[in-house]
Amino acid sequence: KTAEELLLIDKGGLTYRPVPGFYEEVAELDFASMYPTLMAKFNLSPETVNCQCCPDAARVPEAGYQVCTKRTGLIPKTIGPLITKRQRYTDKIKTTQDPTLREIYNRRQTAHKWCLVTCFGYLGYKNARFGKIEAHESTTAWGREMLLRAKEIAETRGYSFIHGLTDSLWVKKEGAKREDYAELTRAIEKKTGLSVSLEGIYRWISFLPSRRDPKIGVPARFFGLFDTGKLKVRGLMVRKHDTPPFVKKALQAMLEILSQAQSKKGYGELLEKKVRPIVEAYMEKLMDGRMKPEELSILKRLSHDPLGYAHGTMTAAVAQELLARGIKLMPGESIQMII
Repeated sequence: KTAEELLLIDKGGLTYRPVPGFYEEVAELDFASMYPTLMAKFNLSPETVNCQCCPDAARVPEAGYQVCTKRTGLIPKTIGPLITKRQRYTDKIKTTQDPTLREIYNRRQTAHKWCLVTCFGYLGYKNARFGKIEAHESTTAWGREMLLRAKEIAETRGYSFIHGLTDSLWVKKEGAKREDYAELTRAIEKKTGLSVSLEGIYRWISFLPSRRDPKIGVPARFFGLFDTGKLKVRGLMVRKHDTPPFVKKALQAMLEILSQAQSKKGYGELLEKKVRPIVEAYMEKLMDGRMKPEELSILKRLSHDPLGYAHGTMTAAVAQELLARGIKLMPGESIQMII
């Protein structure tokens, strides 16, 4: 492919940059198993994309590839039953009253979800036995098209588009109720042919800025409180496995307090009266040297043999230091370090 073709086709999922800030009464809508569903719906498989038998078949948006109309591909045949089964478990979660059964169904639908995610990733894997990059590109191209359609439907119905990220969109409309958002999901389903769910309505949500430029939003860095009282956090250090324990504890304590806020005014008051003292207390403890070394440790997982690193990363330096002391580590093993 030429550089121009790559720029047009190989884009991955559609990602917007939200305007950083604090928003109230925002709804999140999610496409259920978007990529696997597109693979099944549009017959996207290594042997069906750009087949020799259907030169006049309908084209994939932007990519322009044609897809076979005479036979069903291996991938759609394989994942079709998984998609159906996952939907059955999802429906059971909504209807069952037994918390134990609900947990069982949730774990099963999660297992199916990751099987389906892996099927999509495998389409573009260079060593995949049944892989083909054009099938992968076709899937993401259809994904971008569907998110754009959803955005346009929401805007024509008077909703403000706040953010969009691959298979999710955040919208807002003054005075809109849960029934209004449910009606919007049905309209999007009718237009796209994909299953859409209302993930929830946020009492408030904060989209965070880039560290380099406070005017630029980061697509996957936000946290917000649903009207059910559940807090959703994405892109913060509290979710990373290598975050030092003391940072995790501080963030968890702050988020726990902020989750009590019911409005922007309440959020601001909690931030000033309760969250700021937590930050100051942790900083004071750190600067005074009263923190246990274990609380400051950063957990890293080795991706290579200690001598196999091409660059002098922090992980490579520690692994090689340990090797010099007679401690041989293997790829996949974890090490803890303090800076």
